[in-house]
Amino acid sequence: MKILSGLLMAALLMFTAGCSSHDEDKHTATRDGIEALQITAWSDKSELFMEYEPLQPGKKGSFLIHLTRISDGKPVSEGALKLVLRPATGQPVSLTVPAPKRPGIYQAELTAPPAGSYTLELLPQGNGFVDRIELSGIQVGTVSPAALPDKKQTVQTSGQQAGHDDHDDHDHAADQHGDAHGETSAVWGDGGGTITFLKEQQWSLDTVVRQPERRRLSGRIAANGELVAAADGEATVAAPLAGVLSVSKPLPYLGKRVAKGELIALIEPPIRPDGGAGQFSAAHAEARNRVTLASQEYERAQRLYEAKIAPRKRVEEAAAALDSARAALAPLEKSALALGGDGGGRLAVRAPVSGTVVELFSGTGRGIEAGQPIVRIVNTSTLWLKTNLPAVDAGKLPRQPGARFTVAGQEGEFKAGRLISVGDMLDPQSRTLAVIFSVPNPDARLKVGMFATVGVSTGTETEGLVLPAEALAEDEGRFFVFVQTSGERFSRREVQIGVKDGGLVQITKGLEGHERVVVKGSYYLKQAATAGIKEDPHAGHAH
Repeated sequence: MKILSGLLMAALLMFTAGCSSHDEDKHTATRDGIEALQITAWSDKSELFMEYEPLQPGKKGSFLIHLTRISDGKPVSEGALKLVLRPATGQPVSLTVPAPKRPGIYQAELTAPPAGSYTLELLPQGNGFVDRIELSGIQVGTVSPAALPDKKQTVQTSGQQAGHDDHDDHDHAADQHGDAHGETSAVWGDGGGTITFLKEQQWSLDTVVRQPERRRLSGRIAANGELVAAADGEATVAAPLAGVLSVSKPLPYLGKRVAKGELIALIEPPIRPDGGAGQFSAAHAEARNRVTLASQEYERAQRLYEAKIAPRKRVEEAAAALDSARAALAPLEKSALALGGDGGGRLAVRAPVSGTVVELFSGTGRGIEAGQPIVRIVNTSTLWLKTNLPAVDAGKLPRQPGARFTVAGQEGEFKAGRLISVGDMLDPQSRTLAVIFSVPNPDARLKVGMFATVGVSTGTETEGLVLPAEALAEDEGRFFVFVQTSGERFSRREVQIGVKDGGLVQITKGLEGHERVVVKGSYYLKQAATAGIKEDPHAGHAH
């Protein structure tokens, strides 16, 4: 809670700092009762937010221009900006601002030409960043901005022709439509947005605004999961017989990688002769003697039968006794071969699988009983992802589902391997269905016991508008996005979502493809909306 409070306080302080710095570049909100004009426009590279005084013939007009790179939401921090005010006929008026006053902010004063309608061309000329934005319908000689009709204007990049059309009966500004030629619209005024978020705040808080994409997404079922050891990739090595763990062979340390067959421990025979290695050796020797005696008895019975001295029944009984003795010896022989030894009467305990030692149960020099665990080994080169699928989604599972997942603290998304199994019944407590996938883990980035957020594919694809999942704000089970209506104004919009796929989410209702949405930094917009920041956008913003 302390950390969260600190973050919120820092954000609010940054809000305040942004407002203060914004006002340093401005004079009064109006001059002679005429309110400053605002216009927001977008090209493929830039977002332009400009405030300027209504232009009067022969008088100087002030322009405050905010220029943002669309690619990363950062301000254009260097380079000249050329302004060209071009009439339909006649000579244009131009002015070059050599550099921004502050990153992203250019200030200019231009003596207005004779009354009429002009096209304003803005040409950023920074190092590695060149763009062209044209705004038509710039009026010189308009007495009051109230006399200006609502407009839809076309922003154009280099190589496009300027154009505009009037757009009546539209609140505040035109929608930001695009077309096949890459043209978009400019917005006059605040666009109807109710949340004020200044450009300086957007820049300092890494806010990025984008249009939704139209893409095909694979349907996924959201589920929780856990990484566990594969069934054949885990073994607990136990003492086969009682004894003492020899100090001459230290046990492997936690995290040590061992190979199959590698020596794990040596067990000294116990002090008591009636247990441990001594007992095993006696039992082994006794079993071998029984086999020897049974074999000799079978051979004698066979000779007597052939000499017609003994009945065949004696031969059959001797054969059965020999088989029984061999059956008793076989597991002891196998155990003796597996245990091996070091020639000093000590039993050698070896790793049954390759992997990493993840748990120690004893230590060198300690006594140990038969069957008592010594170490636990896990082969982490391939793990299992145990996914708990909600009961309501169990019916959506295809015959051969795939899965992708993320793990807290690990960057990127991981792809699960082959399907291992699908449960036949729901867990009665959690009401979930167990679905298990293999997960290749050659670099050992993933650890046993990690929890995962899983997306299980449904095998279907859906096309629609798509946003990054971080663009969404959730409130009591409802989802919202923040739509940019102008450079410094936003509106909270409720949307309905569809399928999710790899950090992307489909928007099925509430958003149009031409609108611009906060895809990074929506948390700060949510705080601004919750705090009820309703500043006058023109207070302290005149030129």
